[in-house]
Amino acid sequence: MHELVIAQDVVRAVLNEVKRQNAVGVRFIDLEVGELEGLREIDLRRAFEVEAAGTILHGARLRIKTVPANAACGACGRVVEVRPPSGRTHFMTPLTCDACGSGVTIEDGRGFVIRSAVMRLEEP
Repeated sequence: MHELVIAQDVVRAVLNEVKRQNAVGVRFIDLEVGELEGLREIDLRRAFEVEAAGTILHGARLRIKTVPANAACGACGRVVEVRPPSGRTHFMTPLTCDACGSGVTIEDGRGFVIRSAVMRLEEP
């Protein structure tokens, strides 16, 4: 379950920042997830709830934005949209440029990034 690993990483990273900022709560976490990760948003939310339970992150709202997959051709510079694999396979066929037939490099649509976390700071 790939979603659980990502949820664990998100919780760990935000808890580290909570500690650094001396925060007393977290309201929102903005997360960008690449389309090629093949994650189901509902499963990621559930995994986050499980991992956040019993921590200061319990009750924080996870806001997820999916980043579309794009690839660029090194020969002609064309940017093409990449369609993620469908079904149960996580294997993609080699990609080539529609315009010139050269190989393309995936630029967007992989991995995840925590863009922000809205925290409640301790009163002075």
